[in-house]
Amino acid sequence: MTDKDLIVIAKDGDPVALERLFQRHSARIFRLAFQYVCSYEDAEDVVQETFLKVYAGIRSYDVNLSGGFPAWINRICIRSAIDFLRVRNRHVRRMTSLEALPQDPPSPCPTPEQIAVDRGLLRQVEKAAVGLPARQRSLFFLRYQEQMKIRQIAGRLECNESNIRAQLFRTRTRLRQMFAGMA
Repeated sequence: MTDKDLIVIAKDGDPVALERLFQRHSARIFRLAFQYVCSYEDAEDVVQETFLKVYAGIRSYDVNLSGGFPAWINRICIRSAIDFLRVRNRHVRRMTSLEALPQDPPSPCPTPEQIAVDRGLLRQVEKAAVGLPARQRSLFFLRYQEQMKIRQIAGRLECNESNIRAQLFRTRTRLRQMFAGMA
C-alpha cells in the first residue's frame, strides 16, 4: 500500500493505517528530529509530538500536496523540534555533550555516520556542529548528512533557494572558524 492509500484509509478513522504510516516514517523522522535537538531522548519526544500532530491533522491533509506526505510530515517535525528547543531554552540553558549520548544507535544496522565515527571524522564534525545555532545546524545536516539538494532544503523549510545558499555559506564559514580554533 502506498502512503496515499494509507492516508485515505486513515482519514476514515482506521488506527491501523495510522500505525503503518508511523512505522514507515518514524526512523526518518527520528533522524530529522535528532539533527535539531542533539539528544536521543529529546528526539523521541519530538517524534511523539510530530505524530500526535499528524494524527490530529490527517483528516485535513490534502493528498495532492506537492512533495507528498513525507514533505508534510517533515515540516511538522521541524516545527515541533523548533518549538521544543524554544521551550527547553526558556527553562534550562544547557547543551548536551556528544560524549554523554548513548553509544548504541537506535538501529541495529551500521549507518554511514557510525563508519565515520570509527574514522574519527564524524566526532569532530558533530562536536563543531553542536556549537552552531539550531537553524545553521539543521541546514548543515540536511545538506551534508541527508545529502539533500538546495532545492529540496528550500522546499522543506519553505524559503527560497538563494536564502538557503547564503545560510549554508555562513554555516560553512562558521564551521571553518571553529575548526581553525580547534587546531
